[in-house]
Amino acid sequence: MSDIINSFPGYEFIDGKNMYRGTDLGRGGYVYAEPGMYTNVALLDVASMHPNSIINMNCFGEYTKRYEDIVNIRLHIKHNELDEVATMFDGKLAKYLNDKESVKALSGALKIPINSVYGLTSASFDNPFRDIRNKNNIVALRGALFMRTLQDEVQERGFTVAHIKTDSIKIPDATPEIIDFVMDFGKKYGYTFEHEATYEKMCLVNDAVYIAKYKDGD
Repeated sequence: MSDIINSFPGYEFIDGKNMYRGTDLGRGGYVYAEPGMYTNVALLDVASMHPNSIINMNCFGEYTKRYEDIVNIRLHIKHNELDEVATMFDGKLAKYLNDKESVKALSGALKIPINSVYGLTSASFDNPFRDIRNKNNIVALRGALFMRTLQDEVQERGFTVAHIKTDSIKIPDATPEIIDFVMDFGKKYGYTFEHEATYEKMCLVNDAVYIAKYKDGD
Protein backbone atom coordinates (compact mmCIF):
# COMPACT_ATOMS: atom_id res chain seq x y z
CA MET A 1 0.00 0.00 0.00
CA SER A 2 3.04 2.28 0.28
CA ASP A 3 2.93 3.25 -3.41
CA ILE A 4 -0.77 4.11 -3.37
CA ILE A 5 -1.67 7.80 -3.56
CA ASN A 6 -3.61 8.82 -0.46
CA SER A 7 -3.36 12.61 -0.65
CA PHE A 8 -5.63 15.14 -2.36
CA PRO A 9 -3.98 18.58 -2.16
CA GLY A 10 -6.49 21.40 -1.87
CA TYR A 11 -9.12 19.49 0.10
CA GLU A 12 -10.63 21.41 3.03
CA PHE A 13 -13.27 20.64 5.63
CA ILE A 14 -15.03 24.00 5.95
CA ASP A 15 -18.17 24.68 7.98
CA GLY A 16 -19.08 21.02 7.87
CA LYS A 17 -18.55 20.79 4.09
CA ASN A 18 -16.07 18.63 2.17
CA MET A 19 -14.69 21.20 -0.27
CA TYR A 20 -12.37 20.23 -3.13
CA ARG A 21 -11.61 22.04 -6.38
CA GLY A 22 -14.56 24.38 -5.86
CA THR A 23 -17.00 21.53 -5.29
CA ASP A 24 -18.88 20.49 -2.16
CA LEU A 25 -18.50 16.71 -2.31
CA GLY A 26 -21.14 16.10 0.34
CA ARG A 27 -20.98 13.24 2.84
CA GLY A 28 -21.66 10.32 0.49
CA GLY A 29 -20.69 9.40 -3.04
CA TYR A 30 -19.83 12.14 -5.53
CA VAL A 31 -22.41 12.76 -8.25
CA TYR A 32 -21.93 14.81 -11.43
CA ALA A 33 -24.16 14.98 -14.49
CA GLU A 34 -24.43 16.71 -17.85
CA PRO A 35 -27.92 15.65 -19.02
CA GLY A 36 -28.34 15.07 -22.76
CA MET A 37 -28.08 12.58 -25.61
CA TYR A 38 -24.79 10.75 -26.17
CA THR A 39 -23.31 8.00 -28.35
CA ASN A 40 -20.55 5.41 -27.88
CA VAL A 41 -20.61 5.82 -24.09
CA ALA A 42 -18.14 3.79 -22.02
CA LEU A 43 -19.38 2.84 -18.55
CA LEU A 44 -16.39 2.27 -16.29
CA ASP A 45 -17.02 1.09 -12.75
CA VAL A 46 -14.70 0.79 -9.73
CA ALA A 47 -14.82 -2.69 -8.23
CA SER A 48 -15.62 -2.51 -4.49
CA MET A 49 -14.79 1.17 -4.07
CA HIS A 50 -15.58 1.57 -0.37
CA PRO A 51 -13.87 -1.65 0.73
CA ASN A 52 -10.75 -0.70 -1.22
CA SER A 53 -10.80 2.78 0.30
CA ILE A 54 -10.79 1.14 3.75
CA ILE A 55 -7.87 -1.07 2.73
CA ASN A 56 -5.84 1.70 1.09
CA MET A 57 -6.20 3.98 4.11
CA ASN A 58 -5.45 1.12 6.52
CA CYS A 59 -8.51 2.13 8.52
CA PHE A 60 -8.34 -0.80 10.93
CA GLY A 61 -4.61 -0.90 11.60
CA GLU A 62 -3.37 -4.42 12.19
CA TYR A 63 -6.83 -5.82 11.42
CA THR A 64 -7.04 -4.26 7.95
CA LYS A 65 -5.24 -7.25 6.43
CA ARG A 66 -7.95 -9.59 7.70
CA TYR A 67 -10.62 -7.40 6.12
CA GLU A 68 -8.61 -7.33 2.88
CA ASP A 69 -8.48 -11.13 2.90
CA ILE A 70 -12.29 -11.30 3.10
CA VAL A 71 -12.59 -8.90 0.17
CA ASN A 72 -10.06 -10.90 -1.86
CA ILE A 73 -11.77 -14.22 -1.10
CA ARG A 74 -15.05 -12.92 -2.49
CA LEU A 75 -13.20 -11.60 -5.55
CA HIS A 76 -11.61 -15.03 -6.11
CA ILE A 77 -15.06 -16.61 -5.91
CA LYS A 78 -16.40 -14.10 -8.45
CA HIS A 79 -13.60 -15.10 -10.84
CA ASN A 80 -14.09 -18.81 -10.08
CA GLU A 81 -10.61 -19.09 -8.58
CA LEU A 82 -11.68 -21.59 -5.97
CA ASP A 83 -8.24 -23.17 -5.56
CA GLU A 84 -7.03 -19.85 -4.18
CA VAL A 85 -9.96 -19.68 -1.74
CA ALA A 86 -9.28 -23.21 -0.48
CA THR A 87 -5.86 -22.20 0.83
CA MET A 88 -6.97 -19.00 2.59
CA PHE A 89 -7.97 -18.69 6.26
CA ASP A 90 -5.91 -21.83 6.94
CA GLY A 91 -8.19 -23.86 4.70
CA LYS A 92 -11.27 -23.27 6.85
CA LEU A 93 -13.40 -22.36 3.82
CA ALA A 94 -12.51 -25.40 1.70
CA LYS A 95 -15.54 -27.37 2.88
CA TYR A 96 -17.85 -24.73 1.37
CA LEU A 97 -16.39 -25.07 -2.12
CA ASN A 98 -17.69 -28.51 -3.07
CA ASP A 99 -20.84 -27.45 -4.90
CA LYS A 100 -22.26 -24.35 -6.60
CA GLU A 101 -24.94 -23.69 -3.98
CA SER A 102 -22.43 -23.70 -1.13
CA VAL A 103 -20.08 -21.41 -3.07
CA LYS A 104 -22.94 -19.02 -3.77
CA ALA A 105 -23.96 -19.03 -0.13
CA LEU A 106 -20.37 -18.38 0.96
CA SER A 107 -20.11 -15.42 -1.42
CA GLY A 108 -23.35 -13.99 -0.04
CA ALA A 109 -22.20 -14.48 3.54
CA LEU A 110 -18.94 -12.65 2.86
CA LYS A 111 -20.75 -9.75 1.19
CA ILE A 112 -22.57 -8.88 4.42
CA PRO A 113 -19.53 -7.97 6.53
CA ILE A 114 -17.71 -6.40 3.57
CA ASN A 115 -20.53 -3.92 2.99
CA SER A 116 -21.82 -3.45 6.53
CA VAL A 117 -18.39 -2.51 7.85
CA TYR A 118 -18.42 0.62 5.66
CA GLY A 119 -21.68 1.76 7.25
CA LEU A 120 -20.33 1.09 10.72
CA THR A 121 -17.29 3.32 10.14
CA SER A 122 -19.62 6.34 9.85
CA ALA A 123 -22.42 5.22 12.17
CA SER A 124 -23.90 7.61 14.72
CA PHE A 125 -23.55 4.97 17.45
CA ASP A 126 -20.38 3.61 19.00
CA ASN A 127 -19.00 0.34 17.62
CA PRO A 128 -15.59 -1.31 17.10
CA PHE A 129 -15.30 0.01 13.53
CA ARG A 130 -16.08 3.65 14.36
CA ASP A 131 -13.34 6.18 15.01
CA ILE A 132 -14.73 9.18 16.88
CA ARG A 133 -12.40 11.43 14.87
CA ASN A 134 -14.21 10.47 11.65
CA LYS A 135 -16.40 13.56 11.28
CA ASN A 136 -16.61 13.63 7.49
CA ASN A 137 -17.26 9.99 6.48
CA ILE A 138 -13.67 9.51 5.37
CA VAL A 139 -14.28 6.22 3.52
CA ALA A 140 -16.87 7.67 1.13
CA LEU A 141 -14.87 10.90 1.01
CA ARG A 142 -11.76 9.21 -0.38
CA GLY A 143 -13.79 7.78 -3.25
CA ALA A 144 -15.43 11.15 -3.88
CA LEU A 145 -12.08 12.94 -3.92
CA PHE A 146 -10.74 10.39 -6.39
CA MET A 147 -13.73 10.63 -8.74
CA ARG A 148 -13.60 14.43 -8.69
CA THR A 149 -9.88 14.27 -9.54
CA LEU A 150 -10.57 11.76 -12.32
CA GLN A 151 -13.24 14.05 -13.76
CA ASP A 152 -10.72 16.84 -14.25
CA GLU A 153 -8.17 14.47 -15.77
CA VAL A 154 -10.63 13.11 -18.33
CA GLN A 155 -11.97 16.56 -19.23
CA GLU A 156 -8.45 17.94 -19.63
CA ARG A 157 -7.90 15.28 -22.29
CA GLY A 158 -10.76 16.69 -24.34
CA PHE A 159 -13.48 14.20 -23.38
CA THR A 160 -16.90 14.89 -21.95
CA VAL A 161 -17.77 13.40 -18.58
CA ALA A 162 -21.48 12.82 -18.93
CA HIS A 163 -22.09 11.19 -15.59
CA ILE A 164 -20.34 10.24 -12.37
CA LYS A 165 -22.29 8.26 -9.76
CA THR A 166 -20.23 7.35 -6.68
CA ASP A 167 -18.05 4.61 -8.20
CA SER A 168 -18.74 4.85 -11.94
CA ILE A 169 -17.99 7.21 -14.80
CA LYS A 170 -19.67 7.45 -18.22
CA ILE A 171 -17.57 8.87 -21.06
CA PRO A 172 -19.22 9.57 -24.46
CA ASP A 173 -17.25 8.99 -27.67
CA ALA A 174 -14.77 6.99 -25.64
CA THR A 175 -11.60 5.75 -27.32
CA PRO A 176 -9.47 2.78 -26.26
CA GLU A 177 -6.85 5.31 -25.16
CA ILE A 178 -9.11 7.15 -22.69
CA ILE A 179 -10.40 3.86 -21.33
CA ASP A 180 -6.83 2.66 -20.74
CA PHE A 181 -6.02 6.00 -19.12
CA VAL A 182 -8.88 5.67 -16.63
CA MET A 183 -7.85 2.09 -15.82
CA ASP A 184 -4.24 3.11 -15.17
CA PHE A 185 -5.21 6.25 -13.24
CA GLY A 186 -7.36 4.19 -10.91
CA LYS A 187 -4.49 1.83 -10.11
CA LYS A 188 -2.44 4.75 -8.78
CA TYR A 189 -5.06 5.20 -6.07
CA GLY A 190 -5.62 1.51 -5.41
CA TYR A 191 -8.81 1.17 -7.46
CA THR A 192 -9.56 -1.34 -10.22
CA PHE A 193 -11.92 -0.22 -12.96
CA GLU A 194 -14.09 -2.67 -14.88
CA HIS A 195 -15.45 -1.84 -18.34
CA GLU A 196 -19.03 -2.71 -17.47
CA ALA A 197 -20.66 -1.73 -20.77
CA THR A 198 -20.56 0.40 -23.90
CA TYR A 199 -23.79 2.13 -24.85
CA GLU A 200 -24.52 2.80 -28.52
CA LYS A 201 -26.88 5.57 -27.40
CA MET A 202 -27.64 7.05 -24.01
CA CYS A 203 -30.12 9.67 -22.83
CA LEU A 204 -29.11 11.08 -19.46
CA VAL A 205 -32.28 12.58 -18.00
CA ASN A 206 -30.85 13.92 -14.74
CA ASP A 207 -28.19 13.04 -12.18
CA ALA A 208 -29.84 9.69 -11.41
CA VAL A 209 -31.92 8.54 -14.39
CA TYR A 210 -30.77 7.44 -17.83
CA ILE A 211 -31.96 5.26 -20.70
CA ALA A 212 -29.43 3.46 -22.88
CA LYS A 213 -29.05 0.97 -25.71
CA TYR A 214 -26.16 -1.47 -25.43
CA LYS A 215 -23.68 -1.44 -28.29
CA ASP A 216 -23.26 -5.20 -28.00
CA GLY A 217 -26.37 -7.34 -27.64
CA ASP A 218 -24.54 -9.58 -25.18
